[in-house]
Amino acid sequence: MKKYWKSIAIIVVIIFSLGAFYVNAASSVVIHPAFVIETLSGDANEIKPLQLVGHYSDTSSMNYVSTSVTLDEEGSTYQNRSFLNNLIGHPPGLISEYRDNYRNFMRGKNFDINSYFENDKHLAYADVEYNLSSIKSRDFKFNLAVLTKADGNIDSFQLEVPNGNKFDYMYVEDVQLIENKLFIITHSYKYQGDNYVNEKHNYTIDVTTHKMENDDIIIQGTTDGAKTRTDTQLVSSNPIGASEHLIFIETEWEIIEDMESSREEVIKQEFISYNILTKEKETIDLPNLQLDENNLSFFDGSTIYFMTFGNQELIVTPYHLEDDKAGDSYSIPLSGEDGMAYAHMTTVKNDKLYITSSQMTNDIEADVIVADATTGETLFTGKIAFKDPAEFTNPFELYFYSMYVK
Repeated sequence: MKKYWKSIAIIVVIIFSLGAFYVNAASSVVIHPAFVIETLSGDANEIKPLQLVGHYSDTSSMNYVSTSVTLDEEGSTYQNRSFLNNLIGHPPGLISEYRDNYRNFMRGKNFDINSYFENDKHLAYADVEYNLSSIKSRDFKFNLAVLTKADGNIDSFQLEVPNGNKFDYMYVEDVQLIENKLFIITHSYKYQGDNYVNEKHNYTIDVTTHKMENDDIIIQGTTDGAKTRTDTQLVSSNPIGASEHLIFIETEWEIIEDMESSREEVIKQEFISYNILTKEKETIDLPNLQLDENNLSFFDGSTIYFMTFGNQELIVTPYHLEDDKAGDSYSIPLSGEDGMAYAHMTTVKNDKLYITSSQMTNDIEADVIVADATTGETLFTGKIAFKDPAEFTNPFELYFYSMYVK
């Protein structure tokens, strides 16, 4: 019996720890305010497919604890999170659906929506792992999996990243599955002396043979010490459904040092269309359009919606890829003050533009807007509000990090 006493003691400690967690959780139940999306104008049916995921915090005390919250047309729902969910966090809306519908497939996979691709037949996943114990070589590898929905078959395999030992850091930005080819778009960094090189790669993998077929460098930029830097952004798109084209915004900045400070000025900005099948690139000619570093552009597979802020409005310029022609720009009024709009999230689905605020406090209002993505006609205007405004008066912060349109 003596040889088992350590194991028994460990089990007892675990049981008491879990019991203490749930007793403490039960005894410290906090009532949170109910939020709703209040209609100001338009058709409230337009927000039926919309879901926001974020955190609520009562900032009136030093105990600054956030609680996961989901907001949709029916109101707010706070997460009664399990012990495991408190350890690993709360996944965004679409990832949460994947976990519910494809539990076996989702085991051990991350919450980054950019690592997933879905169509009516398959759900695919790609991620990069590396050896933390290595000082110089990161030993990057792809973790890959493809689920066939019809029979539930899961094909998981791992491949080494070509020349992966040359990179200092890399991550997956997009995954596409077209027929039996898996296309993985990555962003990687490698240092060369005082400068570093950033690259966008397109890796082509045959999912039937598990072989790497091609490694294409889409864009390569070099930062020249403290003089210039180049940012390359992949324009967001819908993770559900394939698109042969990807859109990149490449911006080159000049770093200007003054006596007391430094500033950056845009030297050049290019909009690039890239075909993942043919590997062909084409520069999109928009001479009068310049986006800031935090642009909210979106690509729906046929039209690019270039977006930028102007005072208290979002200015949208549609660009139709098929005929290489820009449509008429339009603007959407936003809440704010002193000519400044606060941070917003945007997405386009079924030819509708969804705009929501990322933050709400006692002093900052939160927009919810649905508009025709082609014309800019406003279909719904609303705001996030307390269900009972008199019920809660404490300082608070409501922060949304994910917007999901079903």
